[in-house]
Amino acid sequence: MTGDPTSDSARIAAHLTTVADVLSELAAEIEELGTTLCLDPAILQHHIGTLQSIDLIAQKQRWLATLLQADCPLHAVSTIGVEALKARFASPHAH
Repeated sequence: MTGDPTSDSARIAAHLTTVADVLSELAAEIEELGTTLCLDPAILQHHIGTLQSIDLIAQKQRWLATLLQADCPLHAVSTIGVEALKARFASPHAH
């Protein structure tokens, strides 16, 4: 980065906020898609595992958005409600 470190920090913070917003929007869109698919009994019966995966993707995106928006992302990791995602932050180089 070049220029004023304060303005660079502000730009980085703005970019991270935008990323968090997009992740939240995508999570909502994915949940809406999953809900639509769940309304079809044939899809629900034959693809329950896939539909659960769609829900998990949305949950992970929401938690990542939460981390990006947190005042202290390191502390926010302890609040993650998806254990597999929380574990990745506990051992980031293991994946």
